Amino acid sequence: MRADDFSSTGPQLNRAGIGHCPLVLGECVQGRTPEGRHFLITSPIGLFSWAEFTLEYEDQEIVVEPSGCWKALAAVEAYLTAHGLPKKGRLRVFTPVGPGQGFGTSTADICASLRAVSAVWNKAISAEEVAHIAIRIEPSDGSMYSGCVAFAHREGTLLERLGCLPRFESVVLCTGGVVDTIEFDARRKTFMYSAEDQAQLMAAWAMVRHANRTRDASLLARASTLSARINEQLLAKPYFEELSGFVEMQGADGIMVAHSGTALALLFDPDRPGCAQRIQDAKFFVSRLAPPAWFEMSNQPFFQRVTFLPLPRMSFPGLAVNTPQHPSAFSPTG
Repeated sequence: MRADDFSSTGPQLNRAGIGHCPLVLGECVQGRTPEGRHFLITSPIGLFSWAEFTLEYEDQEIVVEPSGCWKALAAVEAYLTAHGLPKKGRLRVFTPVGPGQGFGTSTADICASLRAVSAVWNKAISAEEVAHIAIRIEPSDGSMYSGCVAFAHREGTLLERLGCLPRFESVVLCTGGVVDTIEFDARRKTFMYSAEDQAQLMAAWAMVRHANRTRDASLLARASTLSARINEQLLAKPYFEELSGFVEMQGADGIMVAHSGTALALLFDPDRPGCAQRIQDAKFFVSRLAPPAWFEMSNQPFFQRVTFLPLPRMSFPGLAVNTPQHPSAFSPTG
């Protein structure tokens, strides 16, 4: 069967495919290695971007909904071109939060869309191929890989698989405004950390590695706080000083931020005594700050308290869902 023979009813072609990819709560750590490589360490959460790609007989081009998802559209076009497939179809993307805040929506939209279109053609797509396409559009998160990873976000290269993040609770602040990641990266790529800052960021990387192995959320929180404070010099955030003061009073275990976004969060180790009361105190404290929006969430899917509307139920024949190579890639903890 030819790729463009839509009249065929053989098993090689589906009418529709669905893909999804987790969002992230900023990054655990972000910086540069002593060799000068830019890196970030992912913090996947239980919120997802979903994408549906459909083929119809009358399709003459690719139409994307919503129209602002041009990065996902560019990724799908690049995939179809690379595989010699017709650039036709309808791409629908759903993401529960807005772009530019630091939840990794652009990368998740791209990854979910590529999984959806490859499912239509019954082709497996690896995380490496997703990263290769995504990095040609903009610097990317490493959320196409399962679990927590260290990722060279300007190269599209996996640096280290770090396993599963320990469970943590958080109170997340959306501080208003958005960051243009492409413009911000143009400024960040020439920035040089001091030798002391660079050493501390590499220590924070090691702390995340150990936290994942020992399931130590408090250690993870200390590592993310270290990175957040160092990177304030690159992108200062509203409410950062207030949250830092709250942490210093032992009201929370640490801070996690979107290094190229506007969101930031207070972190809590659920295994520490009094965690529930500390979270209640934090919510009262944050409500007094009156940010544009805030919410409580966990990084575990079974404890997820953030709700969003699922993609509508599809009725297309031959529906295919393209999943990553192992089921854990759908879990926020790997």
